[in-house]
Amino acid sequence: MPPTQNVERLLSLALTLTSSTRGLTREELTELVPGYDRMNPSSVRRQFARDLARLGRLGINLQSHPDLVNPSTLRYIASVREGESITAAFDETERLMLASAASMWSAESTGSLGARIRAKLVSLGISPGVGLARGALGSSAATTPLLEAIEAHRSVSFSYRSSAGERALKRRVEPWELNVVDGREYLYGFDLEREAPRLFRVSRIESIPIEGPAAKNEHAPHPPIRELLTGSETLEEDPLHGDPVRLCIAPYKALALRRRLGLNPSETSIDVPAEHARGLLESAWAEPLWVSLEGENPLATRWARARAHIAELHAEGPTLTWERAKNFEKVKSKRAREVGTGDGELTRLSAEIAYLYAHGEVKTGTMAREFGLTEEELDADLDIIYNAGDYSRGYDDLVDVIRHDGYVSVSGADTLAHPMQLTPSETSALLMGLEVLAESRTTFPDESVSKLKLKLSAMLPEGAPTAEPASEREDPREAAILERILRAHASSSPVRIMYSPPTRAGVSVRDMTPLEVTSRYGALYIRAYCHLAEATREFRSDRIVESWDIGDELAPAAGDRTTRLDIPLDEWPEVTLAIGSKARWLLEAFEPKSLRAEPGSTRVIARIKPSSPHALLAAVFETGGAAEILDPDHIREAVRRVAETKVARLGE
Repeated sequence: MPPTQNVERLLSLALTLTSSTRGLTREELTELVPGYDRMNPSSVRRQFARDLARLGRLGINLQSHPDLVNPSTLRYIASVREGESITAAFDETERLMLASAASMWSAESTGSLGARIRAKLVSLGISPGVGLARGALGSSAATTPLLEAIEAHRSVSFSYRSSAGERALKRRVEPWELNVVDGREYLYGFDLEREAPRLFRVSRIESIPIEGPAAKNEHAPHPPIRELLTGSETLEEDPLHGDPVRLCIAPYKALALRRRLGLNPSETSIDVPAEHARGLLESAWAEPLWVSLEGENPLATRWARARAHIAELHAEGPTLTWERAKNFEKVKSKRAREVGTGDGELTRLSAEIAYLYAHGEVKTGTMAREFGLTEEELDADLDIIYNAGDYSRGYDDLVDVIRHDGYVSVSGADTLAHPMQLTPSETSALLMGLEVLAESRTTFPDESVSKLKLKLSAMLPEGAPTAEPASEREDPREAAILERILRAHASSSPVRIMYSPPTRAGVSVRDMTPLEVTSRYGALYIRAYCHLAEATREFRSDRIVESWDIGDELAPAAGDRTTRLDIPLDEWPEVTLAIGSKARWLLEAFEPKSLRAEPGSTRVIARIKPSSPHALLAAVFETGGAAEILDPDHIREAVRRVAETKVARLGE
C-alpha cells in the first residue's frame, strides 16, 4: 500500500520531536507539522494523542515535562529506542531464524504487525528475504489488538462464539498469553464474567477486541497452551470418559495424525484411551475421506451423529441457490485495522532512513528487494521521506533524498538514523513465528529454535507472552524427509518423494525440483516442478511418506500408483455455502468473493473459490453440519457420499 498523508504527518512529527532539545508544546507541534491544519480543534487533540501512541509503537521514547514559565503546559521530546545492542545478541543462525519467524507473518497482517516487524529487522541488518518459508499469521482481526493489550496489561472485550454456542456472546478478558498451536492462534487469559482462566480460539472471536480498564488479576502460572488443549477444564467442554476410541485410518493417509499417535504408514487402526483422546475429533474432521472413529466413546458417538446430520442436510435438493441469494442484502466482512492507520508504513519509512544511513549510497533495486517492495513502491516511499522533516527549523531544512543513476542516498534525517528496537508485542509476535517455524519442521534444529525463543523471552517485560518449552513432537523420520527436500530446494536440484494425495487412494512416486517453500497452518507447502506430471505442482509436507536422493538404489521406481475414487473430487469450481452462526470462522478461512444475508435467518450465503476439494471437505465436516453446500450439485453429492461412508475408505 502506498504511503498516505497521515504517514507524512507522522514522519514529520517524529523528526520534529527527536530533533528538539528543549521540547515543544502540543500547540506548537500541531501548528508546525503539516496535516493538523486540516482538522478542527477537538479533532487535533484526539489525533495528536493517537499519533503519540503510534510513535511509541514505532520504537520511539516519548517524554513530557512541564514548561518552566507555564507549568500547566506540557512540552514533548522524543528519542529513538536504538536496537543495535539487540543485533549483537544473535549469531548468524539465529538471525536466519528471526528472518524466517518474521516471514511467518503476513505483510498485510492485522494492524500491520508483520510489516512493522520486517521493517525493524531490516534496520537491524536482518533481511526477512532470506527466510526459508512464508506464512500468514495475523490473518485474524483480533491478533494485534490482543498482543497490544497484553503488552499494556489491559483487559479487552470481544464477541466470542464457542464451539457449542448458537450465538456469539460478549466476553471480557484479561489476556495473559497469545500463542499458536498447529497453525491456529489461541488466547489464554482470565475471563472476568466466569471469574476463572479460560482458553479461546482466536478464529472464533467475531469482533475486533476493544481495550478496557487495566488488568487487576494476577497472571497465574499455567502449563503451555499445547497442554491446555489436551485438558477440559479450560475449554468449557465435558471431560472425556468411557471406553477407548478406535481410530481407523486408510493406509498411507492422515500422516500427521499417524505420527502423533506413533502409527506406521501402513497400519489401519489403533485404540486410543479416552483420557488421551482430546483433539482426535478435530484431527479426524481434517481427513473425512480416510479416518473414522468407532466404539462407545462419546467422541465416536458425536462423530457418527455429525456425519449422519451432514448426509441428511445434503440428501435432498438445496433450499437456496446463488442465483437467488445474490439478490439478498450484501454483508460486509469483518475488517482489520489496516496498514493505512500509519503504524506499518511509518515503521517502514523510518527503517528505510536507518538503512540508507547505514549503507550510504545504495542501488534502488537492492533496497527495494530488502524491504520486499517494487521499485515503484520504494519511489513512493522516498517521495514521502523527501517531503518530511524537522519543521521546527523551517521549510529549508527538510530531509534531502538524492536519486541518481539508479542509486539513492539521504541526508537531514539524522535523528531517525538508528536501528529500531522491537516492542514487546513485536517480540511476542516473533515468538509465535518461531513456534510455527518449529511446527513446520524447517532445517533449523528444535534445540536451536528453543534456545532463540528463550533468548527472546528474556527481552520481554514481566507479563508479556513468553516462549513455551519445547514439546517432544519431532519425528526423526519426518525431519530426515524434510531436510532432504529443503536441501534440494537450496541447491535447486531434484529429489524423489512418495506422496499420498488427499483425494485419491494409494500413493505416487515422483521426482520433483522444489521452487518455493511456504508455511500455512503449521504445515510446509512445496511448490515444485514435478517431472512425472511435467508441470508445476504443490505438495504438502505432511503428505510426503518418504523421500530419497536421486540415484539412491533403495528408492522405488517413479510412477503413479493412485486410484481415483468413485466420488467427484477433481474439478471443484466456485461454490455457494450457507454458513450458520457456529461456522462463521469459515469466512476467515476462505475469504468469500461475495457475501449475502439470508432473510429471516442467522445464515450468511458465501460465494467462494476453494483452494482444494480436500480443504472444503474438511471445513464442512469440522462444522458438524453448521455449513451447507448449496451449489453446484455434484459437490453436494460428493459431500453426502463422503458423510455416508461409515468407516474409513481403507483402500478398497
